[in-house]
Amino acid sequence: MNFKGLSVFVRCRHPGKEPFGENCLGGRLRVLCPFADETLGEWLGGKRRFVHSNRYDKDALHMFDDRFSTLFDALNCGVYALNSKDGIVLFNARAEEMLGWRRKEVLSHSGSTCFCCSELSAATAHGYVQQPCLHRDRDALGGGERHHLVTRDKSLLVVEATVRRVQNGEGEWLRVISFYRCLNENGEELIRQTRETAMEANRQKDKFVSLVAHDLRAPLSSMVGLMEFLLDDPDGSMKPSQRDLVNDMMATGRSLIELIEGVLNIGRLKTGKIIPDKIFFDLKFFTESVIQRVIHLAREKKITIDNQIPADVRMYADMSLFAAVVQNLLTNAIKFSQTGDSIIIRQPKEGGSALEVCDQGVGISPDTLPLLFNVSEKTTTPGTAGETGTGFGLPFSFDIMEAHGGWLSVESEVGQGSRFCARLPHVKPRVMLVDDEPMDRFMVRSVLNRMDLEVLEVESGGEALARIEREVPHLILSDVKMPDMDGMELLRLLKQNDPTRKIPVILITGDEKTETRDRAFRLGADDFVVKPLILHDFLPRVRHHLGG
Repeated sequence: MNFKGLSVFVRCRHPGKEPFGENCLGGRLRVLCPFADETLGEWLGGKRRFVHSNRYDKDALHMFDDRFSTLFDALNCGVYALNSKDGIVLFNARAEEMLGWRRKEVLSHSGSTCFCCSELSAATAHGYVQQPCLHRDRDALGGGERHHLVTRDKSLLVVEATVRRVQNGEGEWLRVISFYRCLNENGEELIRQTRETAMEANRQKDKFVSLVAHDLRAPLSSMVGLMEFLLDDPDGSMKPSQRDLVNDMMATGRSLIELIEGVLNIGRLKTGKIIPDKIFFDLKFFTESVIQRVIHLAREKKITIDNQIPADVRMYADMSLFAAVVQNLLTNAIKFSQTGDSIIIRQPKEGGSALEVCDQGVGISPDTLPLLFNVSEKTTTPGTAGETGTGFGLPFSFDIMEAHGGWLSVESEVGQGSRFCARLPHVKPRVMLVDDEPMDRFMVRSVLNRMDLEVLEVESGGEALARIEREVPHLILSDVKMPDMDGMELLRLLKQNDPTRKIPVILITGDEKTETRDRAFRLGADDFVVKPLILHDFLPRVRHHLGG
């Protein structure tokens, strides 16, 4: 693989008006040729010119990341970049494939971290792979040299790497950027086979662990039940010391059952046996209900929980699974907070479908941060009041967020507290309006436009079924009396079909007869509204199914 002589030119849209306009090679930027020092140097050199001003250092680097992330993804070599303050800020698609780490996992790391393992001896390398995946050596830099990169499964990948620094005008380094390619013979096939072997081994491991955990849960539950039976001592023959001993045994048994449940839940997620059943819900009311589950723990330590989530924030997730994530974050915040501290639940400043749990607790050490979401690493520690845990809560929460297409991130400083952020993809509710009368559709659409919705309009039940095959709505509003296929028949077909059975359906009709309403609910209607629509009655019914 020869990269020499390869370069790409990109012209800024408005040279001179952006931080890197006229200062960046006259508005034209030559983008690097990996493993070709002259072009790499030219690219970095151009970059030095626009980062010379302290005013633009950070903004310009971030604009570079945004503009060239797609270009880096197109390269057939691994690329990652490390900032002096922000940690890893760039990790391209080829790097994901080679190292097995997902981009969002890597970008969540902070501090002085990189994957470069430099020239390690076999013995040193063997010892290193028992350590965290990210190596803390910013000075292990070279050009066109052989390096070892640590993969997600803690094996070593031998690569040829070109690594360069980016400095500002004062000689302080701002960024390290690395380009690398695999040196192993038949490297592409080797990587693929290694990944497939590792994935199959992981599947077998998950299956085995789940079977063992399942077989252990039943006898443990029976033992705890027998201990509860012993404590039910109607004649009072049990001595206080004996009662204390049985209570301790019960607490240990319950902890083991909780541990087994954690193992089983993680296994179910990874094997696809737990599939998120997503619905829309109001985040404010949701967080209030989760707070009630842990409020007794907070009161024991005189800790206040401040719910700052604004009203009418909509989320789209499996409520049960997402509740497990938020409850785990709150439990951990309480566990590691001091008596009298405060915990805040809020939306991040950038908004979106996300929440943050912020505490003033003991914080997390930089060495532990990269390992928090890894189920194979033991990171659990006692709380400020000696509370214990299984260590599965955060890995399970991470897997839940990943199953939703979202992610879980953390920022922490020892002695200052931690901030966990759970972010979900933004989903705009899609409502299908089925009515053969254009004026009636207009009136309903005018009401729906008061909410942040996408409205699909169709004129008949048959057209609705055909449209649903292409675009599945989150809610269906249907008239009853329509030609060809009326609303009742549409409802019956929707509720008989597995893919559409769970879509909420609200029937809208001018027929006020009790038998019409009863028939609608027998067929599975989720609600029944009589025309003409009354705004303060109709909108809450829609919000009930769309969470805000």
